[in-house]
Amino acid sequence: MLFREALVCLSVLGALTLPIRPARACGPLFPPYFLEDRAGTLSVLPSGAFLIEAGRLVPRPPDAFQVVESQEPEGARVGGGTEETALYEAGARAFHAGKWDEARERFQDVLALPPEQRRRFSTFAAFMLGRMAESAPEAHEHFVAVRALVREGFEDPLGLAVASLGEEARRHLGEDDAAAVRLYAEQAAHGSASGTTSLLFVARALTQEVTRLRRALHEPVVQRLLTTYAWTRGHEEIWAEDGTTSHPPALAPLLEELAAVPTLSGADRLAATAWGEGRFDLAERFAGRERTPLDAWVRAKLALRRGDRMAADQGLAEAREGFPYEEDWVGDPYRYPLRPRVRVDVERVLLALLRDDFSGAAEHALSSCSWPDLAYVAERVLSVEELQRLVATHASDPKLQCQPESTFRWDETRVPPKLSEPLHLLLARRLLREGRGAEALEHFRGTPWEEPARQYVDALDRARSAWWDVDKARALYTAARLARTPGMELLGTEGAPDWSWVEGNYELGTWVPSLERPEDAPPVHPEVVPAPLITPAERGRLDAHVPPHLTRFHYRSTAADLAEQAAALVPERSQAYAALLCHAARFTSRTEPERGQRLWWTYVRKGALSLEHPIPSFGQECPEPDFERLRDRGLSFRWENPRPRTLAAVGGFLMPMLGIVLLRRRKRSLRSPDGR
Repeated sequence: MLFREALVCLSVLGALTLPIRPARACGPLFPPYFLEDRAGTLSVLPSGAFLIEAGRLVPRPPDAFQVVESQEPEGARVGGGTEETALYEAGARAFHAGKWDEARERFQDVLALPPEQRRRFSTFAAFMLGRMAESAPEAHEHFVAVRALVREGFEDPLGLAVASLGEEARRHLGEDDAAAVRLYAEQAAHGSASGTTSLLFVARALTQEVTRLRRALHEPVVQRLLTTYAWTRGHEEIWAEDGTTSHPPALAPLLEELAAVPTLSGADRLAATAWGEGRFDLAERFAGRERTPLDAWVRAKLALRRGDRMAADQGLAEAREGFPYEEDWVGDPYRYPLRPRVRVDVERVLLALLRDDFSGAAEHALSSCSWPDLAYVAERVLSVEELQRLVATHASDPKLQCQPESTFRWDETRVPPKLSEPLHLLLARRLLREGRGAEALEHFRGTPWEEPARQYVDALDRARSAWWDVDKARALYTAARLARTPGMELLGTEGAPDWSWVEGNYELGTWVPSLERPEDAPPVHPEVVPAPLITPAERGRLDAHVPPHLTRFHYRSTAADLAEQAAALVPERSQAYAALLCHAARFTSRTEPERGQRLWWTYVRKGALSLEHPIPSFGQECPEPDFERLRDRGLSFRWENPRPRTLAAVGGFLMPMLGIVLLRRRKRSLRSPDGR
């Protein structure tokens, strides 16, 4: 019964303490793309999650107790010896019947048994004696005994050692809030969700009662609790049981109370809160007091505000070294994590871009393991040669073995590949778009797209080396079909305009970032944001590395270009010509409807009515071009091809000359030896 009551209480508290965060109305979420919101990335210092930070107010105890809060383990209330079981069950019946004196006697009888006869229910009995204690000192004695028993090896299947910390803390609330916070903090350090939730309720209560707040602020752990609350939940909305929401008191008075504490514990959190509130004087005052990763991050922001980008980068480098990659400030399995180390790395990417250090930006992007941001730098900013050097330099680097956040987090069956795989494919597609097929094939090797890529490269090589126009047209058409069907995988851009990293299912921006901030984004500090956020040198690189077309699914336009080139090599009134125009229109029917109109009129003007079998659904259903029919009719030889024209010209000159030579030799052979 006791455990069921605890579960109900935890469920209610959990619902009441869930933060209300901005969320999109519909549609899937994707991994953060920090370089798209450059103003926010530079200006905003993200806040942590209270329910994570509360577990760090005190060091994790070396003898961590078992935590049981979600579901009672099966068989937890059985398994003791005959006598201890009978005594404990008698005490439990008396407790629920309201016979507390009798219950106390039975629980004390359990503890009076020899140790070897009460291994199972000793912790149960001591815990219940603590619950029934008539004073805080008496409760303290029994709850301490529970924890001592567990340390001595007595069984604790219900996690009562951890629960005893919360029960003891509850006794101190209102009278000695500092003692309560110390116990709740220890409970939270063991990993108890009940402990962290209790700390949140205590923090809310203290901020609403100045007298209690000032009485408790002498305790360092209380200082850390309230600076953490201000940093993570200062503007929270609180849900009530009736469905209404409320807001805590204004944050400014709490900041002043905290700032008045000499040698404040939690100065880094106060500095971070002050930065978010635009209290730069307070942030400057408390930054540097505690050498933590968060403090280094605040110092970097302050340096950026002063215009000292070098000091800002140094602060970010210091912060990065202090944050483990696994650190997550969201803590919600259904949302993308907010990893401070990743965010710090991308801020360094942005600072490198602002000083036109593009190779440095690529190195920081690689370290971040943030695929959307690395893809931007690798595809749009670096030259192909710079990207090749980056990939070659880090071929065996563990950085390439990191695993970016899954693009499709809602699909648990998908496991994101290591960073090296999409980076090699990005380089392969860039090389293929630039016509460097042999180099591209090196990076397609071992992937599912190796064979289609080889076929595409071979088709273009045949088109370049073909002697006859019909063979050239056939090769171009083969390449066109490959560019259209597996085009995303062979030629598509990772970001705009094709968005391969979301499989082309969503359009998330433009080739040149718009830098527009989301409507629900937190406000920025204008004095921190430099202008322009894209330097002329970076914009010049964006222009230089733009794909052949900027339409969505641009490879379809490439396929249509190849089909039109093939059509230009065959006679205009042939079936192959009409079929090639039809396919060119079909390839771009949804992305370039104006091209389809142009090709339709070309088809009509240049002989559609003369065909034996006109195309009724032009641009939708197209026959295959009949290249063999051209060859059979002798139409494969065209003067537009320079090689046949050269042969014909040379042949036209050499054949008469050869005839003259042969005729003169014959005349000489007919003369007699003495006929001269």
